[in-house]
Amino acid sequence: MDPVPAARALVAELFPDALYAFLGGSALTGRRTSRSDLDVVVVLDGLGVPYRESLRWREWPVDLMAHNELSLIAYADRDLAGRLPTLPRVCAEGVVLTDRAGRAAEVQAVMRERLSAGPGPATPQMLDRARYVLSDLLDDLAGATDPGEQAFVRWQIVQESARLALTVAGRWHGSGKWLLRELRSYDAALADELLAAHDDPVHLAATATSVLERAGGRLWEGYRADGDPFHQRLRHLTSGDLTSETAQSSGMHRLAAVSGRTAGSGKLWMGQTHVAPSTRSADHHHGASETAIYVVSGTPSFVFLDPGSARETRLDTKPGDYIFVPPYVPHREENPDPDQEAVVVIARSTQDAIVVNLPDLATYWRR
Repeated sequence: MDPVPAARALVAELFPDALYAFLGGSALTGRRTSRSDLDVVVVLDGLGVPYRESLRWREWPVDLMAHNELSLIAYADRDLAGRLPTLPRVCAEGVVLTDRAGRAAEVQAVMRERLSAGPGPATPQMLDRARYVLSDLLDDLAGATDPGEQAFVRWQIVQESARLALTVAGRWHGSGKWLLRELRSYDAALADELLAAHDDPVHLAATATSVLERAGGRLWEGYRADGDPFHQRLRHLTSGDLTSETAQSSGMHRLAAVSGRTAGSGKLWMGQTHVAPSTRSADHHHGASETAIYVVSGTPSFVFLDPGSARETRLDTKPGDYIFVPPYVPHREENPDPDQEAVVVIARSTQDAIVVNLPDLATYWRR
């Protein structure tokens, strides 16, 4: 049976109310084998907890990834941040199986755009770490006397060489067979050379060294990765140090206090938001950040869509109250008071103030 009709029948039978669904992976390519499974992503309205399940449907093995619209974004962001775009590839390169919501094409366009942009350049620290790991493995190979240990080291050198070459080139990584596919897509000659050299330690060392030269050469002696969190200075930021150079939304004014730029924070952003009397902010969300809000003055309201009813829900607050905003939840702030400005202090779980402005609360994919 053809994989596309089979996957469509699976979704129709098991998830008749799916918002949209995709089929991707090897089953759609010339690499399909008798054991290729159906990689199916199904997006469900109101799914509380996303899950991944391996199952057999009729004669097909199925790798099922079930999401709601927010978790699909969150998991795609996680994959892309790790340079392993498994979920985005299934969506971007796959076949649309159903689209009751009319948003599948838009989701695919966003995923394709993000994939085509690449993972971006590696940081110097990332490159140094990769160079060190491969250099250390080459030393292990040179000194290995146990045939079993040497076999394991050789295979790890093949993989680390592939990852380093892809990292230097600003290309996506992969795991297992997908690492080889990514490398072949970027540099087929290098992929062939690494495979041919796997059983020849001298050839393999020369090939891995050539990859290291692309990244700046071997690095072992003198490599240092600072990891001392105990001997640092406190940072004092006064009210005059607050800066408007941070992400903004219409209808409100954000001031950054603690951030990677202002204080060197690695996992935290903190600042203030001011909303003028009788004003509402644009609808927005904060990406992967968890956000905590403390009301300093005024009576601001926080508006979001209830996940059960999709109706606007309003939380009215007063000074001393707190609000927690989970990652990716679209919301807005309103100040109904005609006379008094509303001021809140905000803390976020990322060192940058991620702000994604939206046309409305029901829009998740327009960025």
